Amino acid sequence: MNALLSTDTHPDILTRALHAAHSVVLLTDPRQEDNPIVWVNDHFCRFTGYRREEVLGQNCRFLQGTDRNQSQRTLLREHLERGEPASVTLRNYKKDGTLFYNELYVSPVYEEGELAYFIGVQNDVTAREEARRLQAEREREREVMEAIEHERERFGMDLHDGLGQVLAGVRMMADVLGRELEVHAPAHAASAQRINALLANAQEEARRVARGLNPVDTAPEGLCNALQGLAHQVRLSGLEAVTVEAHIEPVVLQDRRHARHLYRIAQEAIGNALQHAQPRRVTLAFQSEGDAIRLDVSDDGAGLPEDLAEWINRTPLQVTSPDPLSKSGLGLFGMRFRAELIGATLRIRCPPEGGTMVQVRLPRNAKGKAFPTLEAAE
Repeated sequence: MNALLSTDTHPDILTRALHAAHSVVLLTDPRQEDNPIVWVNDHFCRFTGYRREEVLGQNCRFLQGTDRNQSQRTLLREHLERGEPASVTLRNYKKDGTLFYNELYVSPVYEEGELAYFIGVQNDVTAREEARRLQAEREREREVMEAIEHERERFGMDLHDGLGQVLAGVRMMADVLGRELEVHAPAHAASAQRINALLANAQEEARRVARGLNPVDTAPEGLCNALQGLAHQVRLSGLEAVTVEAHIEPVVLQDRRHARHLYRIAQEAIGNALQHAQPRRVTLAFQSEGDAIRLDVSDDGAGLPEDLAEWINRTPLQVTSPDPLSKSGLGLFGMRFRAELIGATLRIRCPPEGGTMVQVRLPRNAKGKAFPTLEAAE
């Protein structure tokens, strides 16, 4: 260490300072075979769990375990072979197997013009790298969700404009054939009528599926129409014990992406209520509220646990901690994720009289927002 600490400061003081540092500091000797570690500070041992005698004489790569497929390793090796400083981030492992991301700074130390040591300073940047990883996962989730919605819309249009038009044409031909059979072959006319009826059923089924895949049409009032249709569909679903009310104001929403996500949130919220809450009444409301648009789905059913509702309202959806709502089975994660995608806020309320309200507020100038990433990690 004396060669490294050639300064007016007493070497013992600098050595104690390095041992007291909160960063991992180590020294390797490239003059020996395989450039082994020849000195580590105390924090290295505290942080990694290795005793000093287990480390000295080993190459730093032992911290990577069997995880050798890392491009930054090649960059580090190239710099060390040239005797140059390097800055890399590596996946390393503590003695107990815990993964940590090591931001490593390496500098050469020369004695009388000859390379004598490399000094390395390691910083634990696991939180930052995990935030980046989770951010990338959420971005992929966003892309997948948007792709799914786009494909639903495209397939719904193809089903309506393609298969629907074909069925309509075949029905016209069957109708003409039926009229001709009534004149020239009355015994077969009934078969033609049955074919026509089957085609009518197929055409209606194609329309129904197309509406389900693409419920919001291109008109500015398309979301209002779709929400009215959703309420009507629930009324026709056979749940006689449930009263469904819809209070839909004529709100114009130009952005079809926003409209699609709001519709899916309403669909999921109503589905949750019917499946889990056993309500007698479900209310769907859509209205303007100053410079924003508001969507409410409320029910008088069993309601959510109060602590879960408080957690939803209190905790922002961040990529630095996986959202436990994704495991709740209530679809709350999907609703929150959709709201975040379009720049809306979603809150769950538990009214004193019971039941649950899902409330979404979308600013009219909303364009969606990115998930917070590094701010919470650094």
